[in-house]
Amino acid sequence: MRCKVLVVDDEPAVRFGIRHFLEAHGLEVLEAESCREARELFRQARPDVVLLDYRLPDCTGLELLPELKAVDPSIPLLVLTAHVSIDTAVQAIKLGAEQFLPKPVELPALLVMVERLLEAQRARRRQQALAASSQGEPNPFLGESQAIRGLEATARRVLDSDSPVLILGETGTGKGVLATWLHQHGPRAGGPLVQLNCAGLSPQFLETELFGHERGAFTGAVSRKQGLLEVAHRGSVFLDEIGDMDPQVQPKLLKVLEDKRFRRLGEVEDRTVDVRLIAATHQDLAEYVRAQRFRGDLYFRISTLPLRIPALRERPEDITPISRALLARLSRELGRPELDLTPDAEAALRAYSWPGNIRELRNVLERAVLLSSHATLRTTDLHFNHAIARMLTAPEDRPPSPAQEAAGLDLTLREVERRHIERVLAAEGGHVERAARRLGIPRSSLYQKLKSLGLSSKV
Repeated sequence: MRCKVLVVDDEPAVRFGIRHFLEAHGLEVLEAESCREARELFRQARPDVVLLDYRLPDCTGLELLPELKAVDPSIPLLVLTAHVSIDTAVQAIKLGAEQFLPKPVELPALLVMVERLLEAQRARRRQQALAASSQGEPNPFLGESQAIRGLEATARRVLDSDSPVLILGETGTGKGVLATWLHQHGPRAGGPLVQLNCAGLSPQFLETELFGHERGAFTGAVSRKQGLLEVAHRGSVFLDEIGDMDPQVQPKLLKVLEDKRFRRLGEVEDRTVDVRLIAATHQDLAEYVRAQRFRGDLYFRISTLPLRIPALRERPEDITPISRALLARLSRELGRPELDLTPDAEAALRAYSWPGNIRELRNVLERAVLLSSHATLRTTDLHFNHAIARMLTAPEDRPPSPAQEAAGLDLTLREVERRHIERVLAAEGGHVERAARRLGIPRSSLYQKLKSLGLSSKV
């Protein structure tokens, strides 16, 4: 992304000289010759730095300073003037100017100043991102399964791109956690991350949330509202459950992705915005396109970089490390000493099908932390909703004897472990080494379990 510099000066020769010099050094330059034009360009384009002349036809730079700061206080402003006075310089600094420079401006010195301001702004954003990530943000790549390692490798490859990302996965797999990680570790880290769940929102409400509205745009619009796209300028927008986005709003989102332009409701002029879209859904969008429930052109635009989060039942070897990380986090949040799991409890967690994925796992563990009086959680502390699991799990993913498995309480732990190992071995074609990796145990341990349970690797 090229950094934008807005030059506000009523002298065309001054604007031309500054623009020509800065553009030669890789910066994008916008020009305004009045306060009115400056307000409009600042609001629409959101520059990275503003060079503001003190004397303008319709107001002074000092009058314009607080207006621009009110729109976005993070954008640095430099005041330029041929009429230098200490009082004016002090007043400009008090109003929020970063520097007060005399005219005629020495262009090499101006470039150094602009680059310093840009670097300071980038450093602030990096620091903000580091501070956010140090608050114990969840790790979307916990585990050692091939599936999760592959997801991490792909996610790291798409970090530096500005193309839209589409995160696919069942409910509860952590799509929002991955979206946050992509933002915080990408080039827009420190910029805003704005999130919106599209499920169940009416077309008008969704449109006004995304694009904003002008006063009087519809009944009840008693004041102007800034849309989330404007709030996310220079950052990222995470649209969860984008498959539920109303068809009336879809073409307007496509325009933003294609042209970086949109209009508030009730407005006649386009606004520009620079955002990266991260979308997520648990729906089959390709099927939605075939059923004409989702626009094909929007689908192809947002699915350039797809990332699929595997369901928890697809990577049972990751359940133990995820459980331990969740227990540590829950213990901190709930003010409890850090808890551990017995081997039997770990086996029970791995044997369950987890239709609600990591969200359901956290729910089970949180209940156990709150209700248990033990330092180590046992199988009896874990309460699974087997009836819901049977309804939500796809038939091909259900274990044998569904009635007995749904009841759950009729099985001994040994039988639960036996059936789970049988299923994993069958899924791996009897290959013990692959089955051991999937179970998250050494191969020698699996051989011991097979022997103790009277099982053969040739299932």
